[in-house]
Amino acid sequence: MTRATPYADILAFAASVLLVLIYSQSWAAPMTGYGQRSADFLLNFFYPAYALAVGLVLTRPGTALQALARSPLLLALLALAALSFVWSINPDVTLRRVMALLFTTLGGVALAVRWRWTTLTEIFATAMAIMMIASLLLAVLAPDLGRMQTIFPGAWRGLWLEKNSLGENMGLAAIFMVAAAIMVPKRRRLWLVFAAVAAALVVMSTSKTGLVVLILAMASMVFVALVKAGRVRAILGTWITVVVICAALVVIATRSDLLFELLGKDATLTGRTEIWSGILRQVEHRPWTGFGYGAVWTDTSPGGPQSWIAYEARFSAAHAHSGWLEVYLSLGIPGLILLAAWMIEMWARSFWAAYTRLSGWLLIPMMTAYTLTMLTESITMNWHSLRWVLFVTLALKAVIGDQDAPAKVVTPFARTRRPRPL
Repeated sequence: MTRATPYADILAFAASVLLVLIYSQSWAAPMTGYGQRSADFLLNFFYPAYALAVGLVLTRPGTALQALARSPLLLALLALAALSFVWSINPDVTLRRVMALLFTTLGGVALAVRWRWTTLTEIFATAMAIMMIASLLLAVLAPDLGRMQTIFPGAWRGLWLEKNSLGENMGLAAIFMVAAAIMVPKRRRLWLVFAAVAAALVVMSTSKTGLVVLILAMASMVFVALVKAGRVRAILGTWITVVVICAALVVIATRSDLLFELLGKDATLTGRTEIWSGILRQVEHRPWTGFGYGAVWTDTSPGGPQSWIAYEARFSAAHAHSGWLEVYLSLGIPGLILLAAWMIEMWARSFWAAYTRLSGWLLIPMMTAYTLTMLTESITMNWHSLRWVLFVTLALKAVIGDQDAPAKVVTPFARTRRPRPL
């Protein structure tokens, strides 16, 4: 990979991998003894990621401005989060977290504008491979650390505090590695082997949600393969996908118990529905503004929304366990509208890429995984979050494409006359 590659590009590649590793927070649990020590000092470890993002953006400042100018929905969401400082129930907290959100978003901008699709895919796959290998070694050589001991004893957790985090991250790893194997054929065997190991770690984590998301993401890759295999198969694949999605919606609406049994959850989704009910009741008081970005879950006032949500759920939650409700709680109905519009735009771009671009191999499965996870986890507009960096990266890259892609050769319609023989 380094042969005939400029040293500046090698350095930028390493910086990009490091940025992804920092925002993955895979290092947090080992550094705190898996929850045995305070995690307050870990905030200092994100400042290098800020610096890396600024440095990478400065290598392509014009492209960065172009990408942001062509992403008005992202800018509107960020502006709304900043404006929520005015009505926030905790303005100081909102101000700090908005700044962290802006720098986290800058990390996604930096990756999108600095790299082509193929290199970008391998950057994420490389970072995921490092986390995968470290998690595997911990689970095998240090089971007291790499496996859960009290709750779900024996389930692999690797670098993270609990098994579901390993399952979700290794599911992402498998997606990136399979996409890298397809998009970079000269390293196909390497990435396919790594993808198999990542999928095995999802199984060893016993995370049913992670496994279901991975299976559906891989199924979406089959859809991409069909639509890229010619017109007939594209039409066939499109119709099959529509039928399967409609059938799944009917099953969910009429036999939701089957879905809960498949996921190993009860009807409350492990207490999530109680949290959601409490959130909806609280947002009724501020439907158009919300309570301010990042202001709810650290508010300990007796009459605050967090206290009432905990009272209704009968336990204190750390977040909304839903990306949609998290935005609704923070930014109100305008935030929900902007987010929904952005998701629709991203799905439209992803489907177009599936039919016409190499990037479809990554966009469709990642959008599938992100959309499904977003239903039950707060992974949207999170500061210091890899999933937010990832989503911003894919969204902006889908807008600007590969800036240095070679121009297409256009064949003229008019035929050139052959000279008559003398």
